[in-house]
Amino acid sequence: MDDTDRKLLILIEANPRIHFRELAKRLGISRQAVHHRMQVLTKIGVIKGMIAGISIHYLDAVPVAVFGRSMTASIEKTLDRLGESEFSRRAVVTGGNFLYVIGFLRNISELGSYVEFVKRAGEMPEPTVGIYCLDDGLVPDYSVDGSGKRKGSYKELSPLDLRIIDSLKDNARRPIKDIADMVGVSAKTVRRHLADMISEGSLDMSVPMDSAPGGDSFLIVHVNLRDGADKGEVGRRLLSKYPFQDGYIRTFSNLPSLLVWVFWSDKMTEIRKALRDVGEDEDVVAAMLNFAYLERIYTTWRDKLPAVRARPSKKVRTHNVRSGPRIQ
Repeated sequence: MDDTDRKLLILIEANPRIHFRELAKRLGISRQAVHHRMQVLTKIGVIKGMIAGISIHYLDAVPVAVFGRSMTASIEKTLDRLGESEFSRRAVVTGGNFLYVIGFLRNISELGSYVEFVKRAGEMPEPTVGIYCLDDGLVPDYSVDGSGKRKGSYKELSPLDLRIIDSLKDNARRPIKDIADMVGVSAKTVRRHLADMISEGSLDMSVPMDSAPGGDSFLIVHVNLRDGADKGEVGRRLLSKYPFQDGYIRTFSNLPSLLVWVFWSDKMTEIRKALRDVGEDEDVVAAMLNFAYLERIYTTWRDKLPAVRARPSKKVRTHNVRSGPRIQ
């Protein structure tokens, strides 16, 4: 991949439905060139799809990460087993069989049983469990593992909204006219509902990617902070200081001294400099780098919810993030 490819990926990550003409304008290339690059990135496996679902914020769901060293002798079989849970969303494998498993829980009461499942299925005897912090000011504008910036309350999703979301679940770039044909309303109506859901944040669209086929490295850095350090301040410092085009930081509400910094890079000298500088930060006590080489995306309970459209008497009630939505 070249820098234009990387900029293209960032733009479609931020908005999977962005028009080719807007991409062409922002990249300084023709629409035909944009289309060709997207075709190539899809063919070689960098772009693994464009998917959509109800946002986990609307659902008031709980995103968690369970990570640690796996004792498995067959990582592929382990990844298959991890996908057997309706809560598993994503699994990432790094060097030394270190696994990161991201799950979506309906509520926090499901945490214990899910962690036990991951320990067993992932052959991970001593996992660390992190509950994603979604209000630390570091969450990117685009969705990562189903979560982006959070609002205080959301408008109710109608049965039509749910049918539209369902039509996008395997192709977030599906044309408006095709969506209208699938759900049986006018293109104008679809356009209005889509705009409302995107504005509200109740629709989550994402682009699963794999950097390896494009020649880039996908890196995960555990940054351990000194007691009392402001993780938000440290995180913002990292994001502003280093030139990685595609990167984000995750923090955890139950792990106040840990940042997980994720980024792509094709330059080893750049990676070395970043790690050296991070280690010299006055608020950092340790930094551990993992190179990711394999990942899986799974279907969760969330992805099945839009099928509620088949039951018109059922609906998702109006709610705020404290109450959470429930299928009535």
